Amino acid sequence: MANISYNVTRWDVSCESSAPDKICSVVLGITATDSESGKSAYKDERISVPCQPLDEFEAGAEAFIEGVLGSQGWYLELQTRIANQMTAPVAASEDRTKPDFSSMTIGDGYQDLPSEESAEESTEEAPAEEESSEEEESSSE
Repeated sequence: MANISYNVTRWDVSCESSAPDKICSVVLGITATDSESGKSAYKDERISVPCQPLDEFEAGAEAFIEGVLGSQGWYLELQTRIANQMTAPVAASEDRTKPDFSSMTIGDGYQDLPSEESAEESTEEAPAEEESSEEEESSSE
């Protein structure tokens, strides 16, 4: 069973320029870490808040953070990210016996460039396309 802890790893408040003691937004960053697997996930977001005195806002920071994490689905999102990491594919072991690619013949039958005959056939078709485009140009003038 997972045991996930949540830590505030970013808390950047922005105040009004005319009143540096009044907060108007905060960037909240949360890191969730599973203690068993060591896997972690991070999310941050700028959140606008009603302008209020900074000291009052920060005094109620815990309730504010709990409200954001619960009501905006952060808990579920961070848990899902960790769960996805736990089930993600992992690289194969490097000490396995790998195929000997140097002894393989890759591209057999595709070593030569197209023959001149093939090139001539494709250029014979091209003028017909050019003629039709010239006709379109002259009719549009």
